[in-house]
Amino acid sequence: MKLGDVMRKKLSALLFIGIILSGCSTIAENSLETGKGSIELLTPTITAKDNELEFKTEGIDENKVTFIYVANKKVLEQRINNGESYKVNIKDIEHAHRTDYKPKVQLLQTQDDHKDGEMVTFKQVRYTVKKD
Repeated sequence: MKLGDVMRKKLSALLFIGIILSGCSTIAENSLETGKGSIELLTPTITAKDNELEFKTEGIDENKVTFIYVANKKVLEQRINNGESYKVNIKDIEHAHRTDYKPKVQLLQTQDDHKDGEMVTFKQVRYTVKKD
């Protein structure tokens, strides 16, 4: 076997492993979601100067309290109506304007309407922050 053939096989193996691992991380992130419904960002891209995010939901249980988190900080705790848009202030959230990755907006509903209760719905979406 020539040196070129060995290198080609090693490169092929590394490429295959890389493709598998990148697909697994996407599957793992999506598999965290549970429950019915969806959340949609009406502002999927913001600038570092923007201080609001706007979203709406579809198919979420309107009788339950909904908790919305941005960059792991709670920004909303109330019952929400599907199809209506809601704006949340992100001005003082430390990692809400990071440009080196896409921050998350997370929706959470619990069985007993307390933030530490058993989770029945969890959805998340990411947004992009563009540099000024």
